[in-house]
Amino acid sequence: MVFDGMIGGKHTSAESIKRGFPSHLKGDVDKALKRLVKSNLVIHHPTSYGIQYSLNPKMLEEIRKITKDFG
Repeated sequence: MVFDGMIGGKHTSAESIKRGFPSHLKGDVDKALKRLVKSNLVIHHPTSYGIQYSLNPKMLEEIRKITKDFG
């Protein structure tokens, strides 16, 4: 999500986030997404077409610290 710019008003579905993960890990991705929402690193946006997720713009500094080793 960091590399795709899914921050604040730009959001995506859980299905899009899970794309690219092997099918046996998709349940783990759901659990991790719930933990990220609970920790306030990811925010969820209820829409007419389902729940959408984006990175919390208020937490960008912390998110960048966490992801700096991946980019």
